[in-house]
Amino acid sequence: MENTIQIVSLTEPLRGAWEAYLLRCPQATVFHRLAWCDAVEAAYGHRPLHRLALRGEQVVGVLPMMLVRSRLVGRVIVSVPYATYGGIVSDDEAAADALLAEAQRLCAEHDVEYLELRQKDETHFDLPTNDRYDTFRCELPDDPAALLPAIPKKGRAACRKGLKQCDVVFGRDHLDTIYDLYAFTMRRLGSPNFSKRLFVELADRFGEDCVCEVVSLDGKPVAGVMSFVFRGELVAYFSGSLPPAGPACASNAMYLTLQQHCVERGLGVFDFNRTRRDNPGPYAFKRHMGFTPEPLHYKLMLHNRKEMPNLSPSNRKFAMAVRLWKRLPLWMTRRAGSLVTRWIP
Repeated sequence: MENTIQIVSLTEPLRGAWEAYLLRCPQATVFHRLAWCDAVEAAYGHRPLHRLALRGEQVVGVLPMMLVRSRLVGRVIVSVPYATYGGIVSDDEAAADALLAEAQRLCAEHDVEYLELRQKDETHFDLPTNDRYDTFRCELPDDPAALLPAIPKKGRAACRKGLKQCDVVFGRDHLDTIYDLYAFTMRRLGSPNFSKRLFVELADRFGEDCVCEVVSLDGKPVAGVMSFVFRGELVAYFSGSLPPAGPACASNAMYLTLQQHCVERGLGVFDFNRTRRDNPGPYAFKRHMGFTPEPLHYKLMLHNRKEMPNLSPSNRKFAMAVRLWKRLPLWMTRRAGSLVTRWIP
């Protein structure tokens, strides 16, 4: 029948149809792109379980999923690992429900602990919600000169200070510097860093849609960010900084100039990425830069578990591990973090 929905696995001949669907689906995000999951598979070896919903020969929904074997929580399915957004995107509820039923079947087939759907927008799914995160997004003006006046007074002053003291450069050749800054920052925060290979794989697959920016003070790199572009939006993603980036307001200058880069490129939305509500520093920084928090709607399908494990760094159970991580040498945390993050998707 014409309205019958068929769920199929992603195959090589369907990759083009998948990407074409993302371009016309308003719910789709950069993390639904196959480039993201391909990079994750190459860097960490997680198994893709991607599904498409077809009505006839027409794609009416997609669900990127990866099977993760974690030593911390067991087997889990995540949509999408290491990403802010993910989950089901579809033309209608019927297609979404069919994809959700397939996801439930896969949970049983692979005997997983749970499925996590990192939905950006609210859905009709009757599933438990992980409400720890807010995202920060704003529409961009047509003129880059309009960006600074729109920032609240405190953030605006910090941006001006940073612009006076710091130099800004863009380019893929700064990827190594950004990773060094990122790894240092993660050690300082007591959190494991992603692998360097993930950065390289993402940059290779996204090409010009991967934007690398570094801020220097007196010739020394002190802040950097790696971002991704999709369909008129930029998501500021991996970032890091060194002292004295804070007093020099290097991060303020970095994100203002990144927004200016977006406007000059013709992009319409700047996505400042998610932040945990219990992480006051980054949360306040984004608000001072003029962004308003919006709740995320991650959905959980519990299979072998009665509740979702809390792998957040704010979990008190990890307090001792966090303190220890901060004291380890950087060379050690870089190597260990690349292994540990395999188990924390």
